[in-house]
Amino acid sequence: MRNNIFDSPAAQEFMRELKSEVLKFQRPADQVIIDEVELCSILHISKRHAADLRKEGKIKYSKDGGKLFYKLSWVLEYIDNYKIDPPSSFITSKKISA
Repeated sequence: MRNNIFDSPAAQEFMRELKSEVLKFQRPADQVIIDEVELCSILHISKRHAADLRKEGKIKYSKDGGKLFYKLSWVLEYIDNYKIDPPSSFITSKKISA
């Protein structure tokens, strides 16, 4: 059997350190600022649709000059406000066997 390089103690320690560093830089959603391109990418919408959401007051935004900005928390709030729960007929108590 071939030994996997990622199973070595040095690799495992590196992964622990890397995860620790990544966690240090994670910020709460209200501190993450995205632009319109990122918004469209996250929501899989066009810039025109984003403009319609702003015009209809469905999503909060900030504007500095010609640049639009959104807090990630505002995007999550929009998603929560306009979510659609599945019909009860879609929810079953049956277990699906694999």
